[in-house]
This record gives sequence, C-alpha cells and structure tokens, in this order.
Amino acid sequence: MKKTLFVVIDALASRVVRPAMQAGRLPMMQKLSEAGRVDWNCTAIFPSITPAATAALVTGEYPCGTGINGAYFYDIKDDRVHYYGDDTWPILRRGFTEFFEDFLVRLNRDQLRCETAFERVERDGHTAGCLNFLWFRGDVSHMVQVPWIMRLIPWMPSSRTITGPTILALGDFVSGRIVATNEKLVGPGGVANRFGFNDAATGQELLTLAKANAMPEFTVAYFPDNDFDSHSEGPQSSLKNVEGVDHTLEQLVEVYGGIDEMLDDLAIVITGDHAQTNMVQDNHTAGIDLESLLTDYNIVPAGAGWNDGDELMICPNMRAAQIYLRPKYWLSRDEIMDRLIVDDRIDQIIWRDDQSLTNRIYHVKTKSRGTLEFGMTDDEPTSTEIESAADEYDNRWMWKGELAVVDGNVDDHGVIRFGDYPNAFERIVTVFDDDVSGDLWLTCTPGHEFKLDGVSVHQNGSHGSLHADDSLSPLIMAGFDEALMPKRTPRSVDVTPLCLAILGVESPYQVGEGRCPASAHAPKVSNS
Repeated sequence: MKKTLFVVIDALASRVVRPAMQAGRLPMMQKLSEAGRVDWNCTAIFPSITPAATAALVTGEYPCGTGINGAYFYDIKDDRVHYYGDDTWPILRRGFTEFFEDFLVRLNRDQLRCETAFERVERDGHTAGCLNFLWFRGDVSHMVQVPWIMRLIPWMPSSRTITGPTILALGDFVSGRIVATNEKLVGPGGVANRFGFNDAATGQELLTLAKANAMPEFTVAYFPDNDFDSHSEGPQSSLKNVEGVDHTLEQLVEVYGGIDEMLDDLAIVITGDHAQTNMVQDNHTAGIDLESLLTDYNIVPAGAGWNDGDELMICPNMRAAQIYLRPKYWLSRDEIMDRLIVDDRIDQIIWRDDQSLTNRIYHVKTKSRGTLEFGMTDDEPTSTEIESAADEYDNRWMWKGELAVVDGNVDDHGVIRFGDYPNAFERIVTVFDDDVSGDLWLTCTPGHEFKLDGVSVHQNGSHGSLHADDSLSPLIMAGFDEALMPKRTPRSVDVTPLCLAILGVESPYQVGEGRCPASAHAPKVSNS
C-alpha cells in the first residue's frame, strides 16, 4: 500500500490543459503523466457544478446517492431550499448566518447521504487529511474558530465543533496541527484571500505536511482559484492558476528529492470536478431569463421557499436549471415546456415519468434535433420502433426517437457512445432523485447561462450542463500499479474507488462499472 495524494483543481478543463501541456506550460504535470498516465476524458456528473461535482469525487456516488443536486436545489422531503452560490439576494433571503451554517455544518453533517472517502479510509485503520475541500466529513472532532470580522454579524457563533478526518484545514476556520511537531497548517487568509480558501493556502499546507514527513495515508488537496478566475476572465486566461498548482507540485517533488523518490512513497491522482465553457460576450443575450419565458406563472423568488400562491420554483445552476412544479402543473407540463423550447439558447428539456416503454422513462426534448425517450432494460425490445444497446459501462438501454438529441450513436461493436454529451444516459438517470430533483431539468447551448431576478450571469466562463465543454477534465495518475488504472473512460465517480483501491480499502463500487441505481426501473413517486 502507498500513501495517496488526491489533487482537485476546480474547473480543470481538458480542452485548456492539453494544449498547455503540449506547449510545455505544465512541466510537472507532463512528467507525472509520463511516469504514469493521463486520460483526457474524465467525465463529471450532471449537473457539472461544484457542490454536486466535488461530492461525487470524494464519495464515488452520483447525485441520486449523495443527495447533492447542484449549487441551488430544493429538498422536497425536508421542505428546504439549499443555495451555495455567490449571489447576494438568495443569501440575504435566507440570512447570512443560515448560509454560513449550511456551508460549514449542515451540508456535510445532514445533507450528504453517503460515506466520504475520509470515513472509509480511517474506519479501515488509516489516516486521512483534507486541505480546504468542501466535503470533509469524518469521525474526528475539530473546533471551528469564526474570524473576528464575521463575529460582527448578529447571531454569528464564535466557535463550533465539526467532524472531519484526522488532519483538517479549512481556511481561517480550522487549522489542523501536525502531531509530531505541533505545527499549524495555515496559509494566506483574511477577507482579501477568501478567508484562506485559496490555492496559496492549500499549497502551503500541503508542503508543510511533506516537509514534516507527516503526509497522511490519504490526502485530498483542493485548489479553487481556477474556477473563480475562469468565471471572471475565461478558462484560457485562468491557466495561470493551473500553472501555479504545477509549481506547487514541483516544490513537492523537491521536498521528496526527485520525482522517482516521491512516487516511491506517494501515489498521485489529479483531476477536476468539472470543466468550463466560454460565455458569449453580449451580456444581453448571455443570460436566459426564465421568468420572462414563464410570465404567466407565480415563481418563487430566488433563494426563498414555497409560499401560498407559488406555482413554480426555478433553481438555476449556471448552465443547467431545475424547475419544481406544484402537483397540478405536472399534468400540464407540456404547456410549460412549449413556452421554454421557443428560445434557441435552451438546448435540452429533460424529465422523467412512467408513461411509456417501461416503468421509468426519461425524456429529452430539443427545438431542432427532435425528441428522445429512453430507459434501462434487461430484455430485448418487442417493438420495431424501439432500439437497444449497452454503453461502455455495461448499462443496457432502450430508446425511441432521435439519438441526435444527446449526440449518441451505436458503434460497429454495438456499443452506444456519445459525442458532445458524454455518458449522457447514465448522467441523466442519476440526477433524478425523489427527495431533491426538480421535475424538469434544462440545459442551455454553449455560451449561455440561466438566470432569475437576483441571480447573476458569469462574464466569461461557466459550466453546469451535459455538454463536453462543461464536463471533461484530465485525470493524471502516477506512482501506482497500471493494473489499477481505469480500463474504460473514467468518470468522476470512479476516482474515490480508484483511490481506495490504491490504499487497499474496500469500496462499494469498482472502477468502470455501470452505476445506474435500481430506482431507475421504479415508478415515479410524487412531485413537490
């Protein structure tokens, strides 16, 4: 067994990193790739947006397993709106202390429905560490110290106790200590540095562990800056942040005395939670105002919960959106979809019901590429209108309609594959959950985002949809047995099983196996 370092670079896009690596701008990532392997098509979950996508990375579960359905979603069972974005009005409607409590405590403690890799590793008798990652749940208690400037906010607690792995560093809030030296894990913090949630802090903490010879057996190091700057400056302009992480890896190699020496002691896995696509530069057309398309309906204000008289709740997740319907509107959903599909910027409308083909059917509607119904099957279709094939993960599908809706085709070996919307069927099926999923999901064409009053549109880069530009990250692997590396196109849900396999820890899933839940075959439950 080797120690394992899992590096997560937010919004790491293959279409940006690959040419940069070929141009020599990421020399250490290139050397690690040569020492091991790189796969350019590691596929994010849907919606390809940070809270849901990072949850998949550290649990190995799709949204239907994590209960985390985006950055903005509604928990039907608990009648609770979850918002983890950066827009002011949704935060103010809930209250800043509630927003803070959700991010720091409830998200990990209450909302996440499955085990983290930290829990699995430490319950198997190993040590784990988390450096600035959004998901940190473990079994060890840690004291949270709220920065003094935040304590000026009414009702803000001065301290809290949370649970995480043995080593935990969360910005200015939790500063882990190295037991042998009593050295604190800290980095640049304060308001100007996002309270310690930045690349410099993560890099400094990682190097502190390495220099003290105190690396846990499993460490997740999270580098967030690339996502922030990709939104504001564009994915290509944000490459400087990826170069900064590459330099941190170079410093890590120096601590070990060379790349061979490091890989003798440490397996390394590097990927992103999603990618980003470029936005159109016309601010007037970049944002799709869903309220203006649905003017005849009473829509819940952004960030608010249901009130009497409300008919629709719309939760934009950048380049995806989910719409929750009052039960009576489910029966008239065609009218709602007809109002939406007229907008050329809306790419796909997706929903689930049990009206045709088999018990549970998924529908995708587009304006110009037709419509599609699909579902899972264990049998050969009985109608000539229905086609079937397995995907590369051995999920078997049947469908009726136009595969162009998801850019699908059946290859010469009888395997269904997808182009612009990688692993489309599995990703669609696994976003639907009876407790948290909207009744309708929307995606938009590249260059656009969904918006509501109070929800802003990002200027230069965005993500969230099924599209490849939002979804494909490189997966760099080095320092462990080639036999453990993925034999099929890797997905974000394969990374935790991969890390557990390196550590010799039992995993509920195998790398590359089909991952559609049993509920994909069941009848639809109630609507909100």
